[in-house]
Amino acid sequence: MTEIKTAKKIDASTAPALDKELKGLLAGGETELVVDMSDTTYISSVGLRAFASAQKKVNAVGGSMILAHAQPCIIEIFEVTGFGGVVTFET
Repeated sequence: MTEIKTAKKIDASTAPALDKELKGLLAGGETELVVDMSDTTYISSVGLRAFASAQKKVNAVGGSMILAHAQPCIIEIFEVTGFGGVVTFET
């Protein structure tokens, strides 16, 4: 299991690095990811897509990705945009 920590804001400037990190871990054979989102207060559509893409890859190999310690405002963004059912949260 690998744990990573997200930035305060996941937007057009930070999402590409997150996407690259997630893809790199998955390409390296990691199937169990925990993403610590305790510091994240904002996520844009680019960030949502990075998580959706990673979740799709995790599902394909029977693994899991947990978004841990997400603040209510972040969970709400996932839910309002329809991504809430795609990812797993752990509070």
